[in-house]
Parts: sequence; structure tokens; C-alpha cells
Amino acid sequence: MFTRRRTAALATAAVLAATGTLALAPGAVADDAGSWPGTEGRILVDEGMLIDPATGVTTQIPGVGGDWAAWAPDGSRLVTSAGQISSYRPSGSTRITLPWATGVRSSAAYEDLAYGWGGRYVVFSTGGQLAYGPSDGSWAPEPLLSDTLEPSTVCDTHPTVNPASGLVAFQRNVNYGCYDNAGVYVYDSDAKTVKRVLTDAEQPDWSPDGTKLAFVRKDTDGNYQVFTANADGTGVKQLTTGPRWYANPSWSPTGTRIVFDAHTSPDSGDVHTVEYADVATGELTKVADTDGQNFQDNPSWQPVRKNSTARVWGADANGTVVAASRWSWNTVGQSEPGLLDAKSAVLLNQDDSADAPTATALAGKRQGPVLTTAKTGLSTAVQNELKRSLKKGSNVWMVGGTSVLTTNVSTQLKSLGYVPKRVSGTDRYDTSVKAAKTVTTSPSYVFLASGTDYQAALPAAAAAGAEGTDSTGSVVLTSGKSLTSAVKTYLNSLNPAKTMVITVGADAKYALTHTSFSKWPSSYYYYPITGANSEALSVAVAKFWWTTPGQTAVAYAGSWRDGVSAGSAMNIYGPVLWTSRPALSDEVKSYLLRESAGTQAVIAFGDTGSVTVGALNTAGSSISASGNDFVYRPYYNGVAPAARTFALRTDAAEPVPAATRSPRPAAEPNLASVRTAQHQ
Repeated sequence: MFTRRRTAALATAAVLAATGTLALAPGAVADDAGSWPGTEGRILVDEGMLIDPATGVTTQIPGVGGDWAAWAPDGSRLVTSAGQISSYRPSGSTRITLPWATGVRSSAAYEDLAYGWGGRYVVFSTGGQLAYGPSDGSWAPEPLLSDTLEPSTVCDTHPTVNPASGLVAFQRNVNYGCYDNAGVYVYDSDAKTVKRVLTDAEQPDWSPDGTKLAFVRKDTDGNYQVFTANADGTGVKQLTTGPRWYANPSWSPTGTRIVFDAHTSPDSGDVHTVEYADVATGELTKVADTDGQNFQDNPSWQPVRKNSTARVWGADANGTVVAASRWSWNTVGQSEPGLLDAKSAVLLNQDDSADAPTATALAGKRQGPVLTTAKTGLSTAVQNELKRSLKKGSNVWMVGGTSVLTTNVSTQLKSLGYVPKRVSGTDRYDTSVKAAKTVTTSPSYVFLASGTDYQAALPAAAAAGAEGTDSTGSVVLTSGKSLTSAVKTYLNSLNPAKTMVITVGADAKYALTHTSFSKWPSSYYYYPITGANSEALSVAVAKFWWTTPGQTAVAYAGSWRDGVSAGSAMNIYGPVLWTSRPALSDEVKSYLLRESAGTQAVIAFGDTGSVTVGALNTAGSSISASGNDFVYRPYYNGVAPAARTFALRTDAAEPVPAATRSPRPAAEPNLASVRTAQHQ
């Protein structure tokens, strides 16, 4: 269901283990959001030609070529293959070229392209082998199947990913290369199995709801016809008949039609057309002629569907922190689709940003909200939110010593029935170390960011908390360009060969590289993330830690409290991006355009004085197929407005039900892009 929150299309195994459920996207779907799976746009054929099926008008996408092409689930991007695989916006702009595949047996040609897993990945065949890679080109594609599941004696082509389950169907030919003994097989990445579901079948394509397959099979006269079947291969029905040959079936976004190539014969005298059939009646409609040609157009229908923007805010910045909690966590004793049950909460001094990154990272591990309160006691709003979202007897973590949150806060927590837990050190830097040790004693990664620059540290904290309760890392703070003794001692206790040390910002990089560690080797690797400004730095963190996240948060770089709201609400779901005002920062816009194939929602934290209406609209346009293919949802105080009708349905900004079967986790550091050697 598309409700309050959603994973980045592919849920991490860590999150699944931590929560026992899949949380979904922000906001209930508005009644004007447009139908799922989508409305029918134009039909794409090879060489970048778009055909309007209603009028027959053709449009050439500038600069787009290649015989193989496919649409992202929301129609915001398409991929084509003309040598390397390239991704474009529907206008032909913002081209991304995917790297050459690695580890494959042959990369002579990339064919049979398809988006999968909510648009986060592109899957294709090369040399009779299946491969996949991120749709944003952040790392090189690699084999999808192991050698055991895909031995060199088979030829696998025409992959298609089930939008509901993440299962991959494909054509496999055995014994005689890529010409005979064809069948449709299904790969289950969870079970690591390949199973044949259809014999004498080729060129499969999943329906938009994932319940059926379209495929090609010879009839009794030896002519290739289009058939449909249930997902398990039962219920086979023949859709086309007659003496012609049909190829490359592709479902329309509504699931009511199937478009394909139609040929009068397989020979050189072929008269070729693009046609579609009504699934219910079998009625054929011609889309366009390509007379005298003998090639395949591989048509695909653009899904036109709305993505989502949302705003979460309160009466002031501290009210926005409470609103973010209400937007994210269930009411005790209730279960709203898309929300999680809080296991704890983290308290932060509302007037001091010193411990904000530490609190945000800690909240990811402890699975609960971050709430800000006065130094001397709990505000009424915070008390009410704790009672609403957190069971009595649960831990509430106070970040900072008694000079940050007094003992009166502990007393009030006890009176409310909670167990106060304090994480504190001699200063913010020592406190960050203490918090890191409560997260794990054997970290696999540590983010290092300046404790005097929340614009660097809060995006790092959101990344550090992205693995939820299975988190194996945290944020440790530098004192500008230097390390305090507590931080230096902590880092010195780690082995950089086993723990990734990730510096975020120029100050943290300088602090690390200008410190000697007695227990470290003379040469080590670390992972510096830099940016020209706070907005660019937040984008750099996002590119490093996430591959095409399903949703992103945007906050004004001048408000640390809005950054805390964004980080604690999103945490395991996607990155926190800073923007300037009044317009959306160019760095953020470019990032959203790049990630639009898989990113379906952008959520602003803070009022219109922080993230302006224009900035949020630009964000919506950047992730959508065109300028207005998104729906805005306001959440004042974290609550959807009662004045509008909202339907809880799988719809806009939810291209697929969150599939548990996934080739990779949602958080997947792009290590090779920044790995740097350092000599001390």
C-alpha cells in the first residue's frame, strides 16, 4: 500500500530483520493521483521514436538511438542500447551512460533491456547471459545469476522483472545455443533458484500487476503467436491467431493491452507493423507501419503516472520535529499501513545543535523518533508524542550530560513510565564516541564529520542510521579540523582494514589525514566525501551511500532542526538533501533528475519559509515523467488533512509493492568511487 513511508523499492535485509515488516511511502494517495499501474502514454520503438497510438503522430527523441529500449516504471526515464546502455529523460536530456559490465562472459551486445525493482536497476542480456546494474550508473553492471544457476551451456535472454514480487522471468535455450528448446524460467533471488514455468515459450513480459506473463509460442501451423499465462505458468491463453508472426510482446501500463511486432513472414519480403491486442477480446489495432523492413521494433508503452511530493511541518521548527515523529511512527496499540512501531525514542536539547548528528544516528539503531525538548524538562508536546508513539517501559535515550538535559528530564521520563538512558561524554565529541560504542563494539564503518558543522554531519548521520537496528556503524565528530583525544583514541582502537572510515566534508578529511594513529598501519585506505557547498556535500553522501533511493528528504540548509526532522523521519529510507532558498539548489535538482527512474517521492521538512513551494515543485518535476506528473500531500503536525479524500491503495509514487526479492540491499556504498590511500 502507498501510505506514509516506503522503502527504496528494494528493502534491505537489515531493515526487514529489524522491523519484521516493510514500511512504505509517505502519505496516503490522493484521489487525483492517477490510476495504478499508470495511464497509457506514447509507444516507444527502436531508434528513439515515439508514436502516439491515438493519432499516429511520431516524435523523435533527440540523440536517442538503439534497437533495444525500455521505460522506467513511472515513465520518467528510458534506457536504450547502442553499444553501451544509456538512460535518458523522455525529452532526451540528462543522459546517463552505464559503465561496461564486469565479470560477464561476453559483452559484445547489450540486448533485451528492462527496468526492475522499482526502477532502481536495469537488467539485460549480453552474450546469452543475464546481467544487471543500477539505473543511475553508479557502479558497473555484473552477472545476475551465479555460474551454478546459469552455466555456460545455456543461453539466457529477454529478462523481465515482476513488479510485485521481484522475481525475474527470462527465456532460456538449452543444448542448442540460442535457437532451440526455448522455455520461460523464473529466478528467485531469495531462494537462489531457477525454475521453468513454461515450455516452448519465448520473450516473456510480466504484466503491470505481476500476476500474468505474456510470451511468444509457435501455434500448430508453425507461426509465432502471442500467449498469456498466470505467473506460475498455468492458465495459458492464445491471444493472436492467423498466418502472421508476432514478436516482442509488451504489456501496456494499464494491463489491458499488449503491444508487439507483427510480421507477414520471417523472410526478406516481410511487411512489418507495430500493433497491439486487447487482452480481453483479442482485437488488433495497428499503431504504425514500417513497410519493407525486416527488423524488430521492440515496442514498449510509456507508463504515465504520478509521483509524490509531501511537506511535513509544525507551528515552528520544534513542532516540525514532533510532526516528523507523528508522520513516521504508529500510535501505541494501533497499526497504520506504512508506519513502524517505535521501540525507543531519543531526546535532544532543542536549543543546541551540538548533539544533533549523534542523536539522529542513534535513533536509526534504536528504531525510534528524535524529539527535541528544553534543557530543564519535557515540553507538553514531547510528553504527548512519547505517550502516543512509545509503549511504557521502553527506553528513552537522552543525548548529552546534565548540562544538556537535566536530571528533571529523567525524573519526568520515569513518571511517564519510561526507562531513561543517558549517553554522554565530557563534550559533544566524547558523546559521539559513547553513542558509537552503544551502536556496536565492532563497527564495519564509521562516518567522521565536523561537530561544528551540522550541514556536513546530519546527512552523514542519516546514512549511518540507514541499516536500522542492524546498524554496524555511527557518526563520530571532529572538532573542526582536529580530533579530540577521545575521538583519536576511539579511531586508534579500530582496524582501518576492517572498518571503513568515511570522512564527510573538508574539515573531517583534514582532521583524519593530519593525525597519526599508533595502532594503524603506515598506509591505509579511507573514503573521503567532499562537496563545494553544503548542498553538494549532501548530494555526494547520497550518491555514495544509496543506489537510486525510492524517496529523499529535502530540508533548508539554514535549519538544523529541520535537518534533524528529516534525518530521524527518513533514516532507513533514503538520504537527507540540503537546499538553499528560494529555489531548489541546482545540485539537488541534478541529483533528482539522475535518480528519477527509481525515486518516487520527495518529502520537504519545514514550512514554506524553509523549503519553498517553488523548490518542492521543482523537485516533483525532476522525478516525474513531465512537469506536472506528481501529487502534493501536506502533513501539518504530521497528519494528513481531513478535508480531502485519501484512498489507501497502491498508486502514485509506489511503482511496485515493495519487493523483498532483491539483487542488492538499498544502502550500498559506492566504495570504488572514493576509496583513497593515505600514508601516515
